[in-house]
Amino acid sequence: MKKILIIQKRIGIGDFCVFLPPINEISKLFSKYQVNVMTKERTQAKEFIFDHNYINEVFYAPDLNIFKESIWIYNHIKNLKYEKCFIFHYSLRYFLLAKLAGVKNVFSYGFFKKNENIVKKSQEFINEKLNYKNNNFEFHINYNENVQKKEQIVFGIGGSGRDKKWDINNYIELAKLLNQIKKFKFVLAGGKNEAEDANYIIKNLKNNNIEAISVCELNIKSTLPFLMGSKLYVGNDTGFMHLSGCFGVQSFGLFGRTSINYSSYNKNIVPISLPESQMSNISRPDAINFIEPEYVLNFLQSTNL
Repeated sequence: MKKILIIQKRIGIGDFCVFLPPINEISKLFSKYQVNVMTKERTQAKEFIFDHNYINEVFYAPDLNIFKESIWIYNHIKNLKYEKCFIFHYSLRYFLLAKLAGVKNVFSYGFFKKNENIVKKSQEFINEKLNYKNNNFEFHINYNENVQKKEQIVFGIGGSGRDKKWDINNYIELAKLLNQIKKFKFVLAGGKNEAEDANYIIKNLKNNNIEAISVCELNIKSTLPFLMGSKLYVGNDTGFMHLSGCFGVQSFGLFGRTSINYSSYNKNIVPISLPESQMSNISRPDAINFIEPEYVLNFLQSTNL
């Protein structure tokens, strides 16, 4: 079978999710090809696309110096004899490696990096390079196990930087407000670095007779049933926000000074930014904490809790 290689070297879970819609379009357009994706291990892509119909295999490029990594990529491309290669970033090096390894058709953003909306650029890239006129890049990640929905809500408490993290006391206050509407169970999703924060939230909610559990110690694959069994995701702009949205869970992402454009690829993700009365604080590192729990609750109540 003919093969296509897609190279996506951004390192986050959310980054990988953002590029899944155009990857899916490539796979649908070239349905008789085997589509492989090369990315970085930090995307943890193998943890959540194992049931995916449009990707045959994911390869993790090793974390080596430029010379050794180039040799690995060159050998990988040459050994698997790809016919087409799509490079979802600006890079002369990857373009030359693919060409030298014998790929007939290499498509890339170009050689000189520009500051662009990565969602818009990835979709324009497909339309431009393949003369494809598509304005609908909707998709979801497959998950073949049957998961029962429960009266629970995911709180995404992790984040790649302090400016992306809503104060954990805000989650406690939001849980109290939600519990006045209905008795919910709360799932605290983050990385191992958030385990202590999760325990703090659990302890405070327990004092208010509100149940909460942490999945911060689990690997990504093990968290998926918790995400899919929840009614909503509410939390920071993290990998869990993107995963929840990609698996069809309505997700409310909290954005302070970071751009909401990053969520625009998925209709399940609803960005919550600062209210108009607080926009003067948008450039502050702690801007996200000018979003009040009561303000977030107004968005959630539109979902028929």
